[in-house]
Amino acid sequence: MKKRFIVYLFASLMALSFAVPAMAADAVAVEPTYAAAEQEIAPRTEMTQFFWRTYNGQLQFRIWSITNGRWLTEWTNF
Repeated sequence: MKKRFIVYLFASLMALSFAVPAMAADAVAVEPTYAAAEQEIAPRTEMTQFFWRTYNGQLQFRIWSITNGRWLTEWTNF
């Protein structure tokens, strides 16, 4: 009898714990914004690329700006 009572008690507690009421949030009107119309998109950091060469037996490098399309440095010995 005691075992049956514990089983019923456990089953009722499980049923009550899973019976959580679910409520949806109220509908909120959201106005779309168009970022392209307000501002121009620009990269935050400058993208660069290293170029390497061997000139007269000496290893050299030069940095190219991908963002601006120009050389940032002259050939520098490594």
